Amino acid sequence: MKFTKTVALASWKASIPVMLGYLVMGFAGGVLLAKETGLGAFWAFFTSATAVSGTLQFLLVDMLKNHTALFTIAILTLSINIRYALYGLPLINRWRHIPILLKLYMILTLTDETFALEVADNHPDGEDSMTYCFLISMFDHLYWIIGVVAGNVAGQLISFNARGIDFAMTALFIVILLDQLQTKANRIPALIGLCSAIVGLIVYPANMLIPSIVVGLIALLALRSRLESMAAATTGDADHA
Repeated sequence: MKFTKTVALASWKASIPVMLGYLVMGFAGGVLLAKETGLGAFWAFFTSATAVSGTLQFLLVDMLKNHTALFTIAILTLSINIRYALYGLPLINRWRHIPILLKLYMILTLTDETFALEVADNHPDGEDSMTYCFLISMFDHLYWIIGVVAGNVAGQLISFNARGIDFAMTALFIVILLDQLQTKANRIPALIGLCSAIVGLIVYPANMLIPSIVVGLIALLALRSRLESMAAATTGDADHA
């Protein structure tokens, strides 16, 4: 990899939208960690540095507060983050020849937003693509850590009612859903996700996440051919526009 000022600036500019979201959402997660569990800045840093997942960060608060068994935590973590295994498939060939430690770090920090930026790969002409992708991973990781730690410190120092702040994650996914519904090719997958969540809530209200994931995965696999055809048709229309 080759680090230059140009590629560093380009990767930072590309990560700015992620920074705005991660600082706000991470701050909310940090506040909840302080208010609900009493854990301090060290644990805020540790959890945000190792659990680079907004959903998991919020769920950790409840799991720690309720002294959830480690086995249950492991199963929930796998269920929540299993999609990242699929995200890695388009990046296998690009990451094949990079050092193992660097590869492991980029796997650890691969989130929805980071994946989108790395697949787009808008690195400047003449600059190294892997350096660009690594810096995006690093910047996004730092934003998340800073947001969670800052929120945790604020939660310890400032007395206020944190009730309802956990809605930040729900609000984020509602915004993402509405954005997906604006694109024709994304409407069916988005609606499948919405319906899967409703089914999961009805089937197992105490822990809707796992049944929702199972139902959504089955539906997506069943409609895979149709969805791929719709995506191809949409891409073709865009090319001719």
